Amino acid sequence: MSPARAEGPGVTAGAEGASVTAATVELRTLLPVAALAEVEPLLWLLSPGGILTEDAGCLGAGDLAPDQVRVAIYVQPAEVASALVALCRALTDAGVAAEVAVRAIEREDWNRVWKEHWKPLAIGLHLRVEPAWLQGPDVPGEVRLVIDPGLAFGTGAHETTRLALEAIERLGAAGGGTGLRGVRVLDVGTGSAILAILAVKLGATTAVATEVDTDAIEAARLNLDLNDVSDRIVLVHVDDPARLAPERFGLVIANIISSVLLPLRDALVDRLELGGHLVLSGILQREVGEVRAAYLACGLAEVEAGQANEWASLVFRAPL
Repeated sequence: MSPARAEGPGVTAGAEGASVTAATVELRTLLPVAALAEVEPLLWLLSPGGILTEDAGCLGAGDLAPDQVRVAIYVQPAEVASALVALCRALTDAGVAAEVAVRAIEREDWNRVWKEHWKPLAIGLHLRVEPAWLQGPDVPGEVRLVIDPGLAFGTGAHETTRLALEAIERLGAAGGGTGLRGVRVLDVGTGSAILAILAVKLGATTAVATEVDTDAIEAARLNLDLNDVSDRIVLVHVDDPARLAPERFGLVIANIISSVLLPLRDALVDRLELGGHLVLSGILQREVGEVRAAYLACGLAEVEAGQANEWASLVFRAPL
């Protein structure tokens, strides 16, 4: 791969020695802390599998000033050029003069990067997400989700996943903890399968989890085994829920960006049983109004809306 370059006023990017045979390519830059919030939504869109941020308080980051943050995103080799252009444009729009370093990461190095930086997470009221390599003992009243993300999105670290997990937990808590008992679930764009796994652990009978990315399917299959739910969740490699067998579900989940949630509206709503719930996440705050209006126009009732920083979730219910 020849050196990749993207430039803008005060922004340059270069890649030396990156190989198209790499599993992943890292784009890394230094930002003012004040600029992170402005560019972070784009970082997650470019790198849905996760982003890395380090500030001066992190171990091994003693080279950073108090007002600096080091950010890294991870893309596939074929996406490097377009990601560089988009990132450099966003930095320029934010008034940031920065250099973007590009580095190839082989598959074994990718796994090492995440194992170094991902720790157990407490989410919602009773959820605990644990890396497969850092499992702790069972705690009474706690729901443990054991995840090895591989190259898939969905560790609980990002706000969109947290919002979806918390919404599913609340649905499960309804009726004294029986809210999902007997419910069949459809999880569209499952990633690591963390959301489908939670739903069945909270009482759903079965789940169908769809995914277009083959690496994510591989990671999801491992996570089903880690959580002993392989017999209750079916993974389907498909890009459109409309292509599934014609069946309906009591809970439909889609943690996908708004530009996908909007064209998928009819396909998602058509999968809902009477009185079924739809959990949407991956919505930027500035896009909530558009997404809400689109789904309300289908006759759904809004149950709740969640917010975490610049991200939002929406929960709807189909009429009886």
